[in-house]
Amino acid sequence: MVTDQDTEFHNPPDADHRYAETNWFCFYIPQEKIMGIIYTVSRRGVGVQSCDVSLYGALVDNRVETLYLDAQMALPCPPSLREYTTANGLSVKAHSIRDYTVSYRGYDDTEIDFDFKGLMEPFDIHDKNHSPMAKDTVDAQHAGAGMGSGYGGHFDLTGHFKGRLKFRGVEYPIDCVETMDHSWGIRAEIFVPTMGWSHCHFGPDFAIKWINHWDPTKPVDQQQSLAHGYVMDKGEVYGLTDLKLVTHRLGSVIHAVEVTATDKRGKVWTAHGAAECGGPWVCYVASNLYVAQCRWTLNDGRVGYGLASEINSMQALTRQHGRRWMKSSGHLTV
Repeated sequence: MVTDQDTEFHNPPDADHRYAETNWFCFYIPQEKIMGIIYTVSRRGVGVQSCDVSLYGALVDNRVETLYLDAQMALPCPPSLREYTTANGLSVKAHSIRDYTVSYRGYDDTEIDFDFKGLMEPFDIHDKNHSPMAKDTVDAQHAGAGMGSGYGGHFDLTGHFKGRLKFRGVEYPIDCVETMDHSWGIRAEIFVPTMGWSHCHFGPDFAIKWINHWDPTKPVDQQQSLAHGYVMDKGEVYGLTDLKLVTHRLGSVIHAVEVTATDKRGKVWTAHGAAECGGPWVCYVASNLYVAQCRWTLNDGRVGYGLASEINSMQALTRQHGRRWMKSSGHLTV
């Protein structure tokens, strides 16, 4: 179980450059088809923090068509995660493990202000009372987490975002249900595990959230399997026991997602997501990551929204797809 203390840093005194602590917030304005992502990665062992503030206004396949991008990789690491301000204008305050205030002052007359109120108890992927997929040993936890040791500690939290976005001087209200997370552990910048992190929300009373393993070398309908996840039903959380997932892509671009999730009560939920906006998201320079905000239809007819995302390491991809113009001679001549 996570507590209010887990809003703070967790890194041990001997943490090196690989140890990372992350904060993720995402909001969506359906009527405008605008998605916003706010993400920080703190590496306190070497005193640096990256901060990414991105806006998407269409479904795109390259970064130049991102609506707004302020990604800075080597900012000073703050002394505390409970309340901090980054050098590029982001401020985050954790009032508790469930409630946050976030503001941002960027370029081109762009501002973000919202309060996030958790609608449930934070979901600890390593707590068996939360996740039926939780493991007993550290090695097994890392193997089953999805993000490996980068999820040495991790919680997901579905909640209500309320505030405003000002983009190039025009203001838009933020009023949506989405999911934030917080992770800590050893997370090197290369060979990031291949995985997915996604969810769908149908108002404040119901959501499905999952982390999945992903093997892109397999047929599309066999690529993905459950790591952890939950159904939030009227404020109560029920861990997932099974997940069937098919993602339709053109290259890396997510177009649609079919999900069937079974929770620990034995209830089965199916939903279809159609991507409305999204694009490449480079939170780590040596990774290939795509994010898409989907319009979801639940099997009972309810309509909602939520993020679908997938990450793969560039090292794994270049091993498979790297090109060279000339065939190797097998020896070097001087």
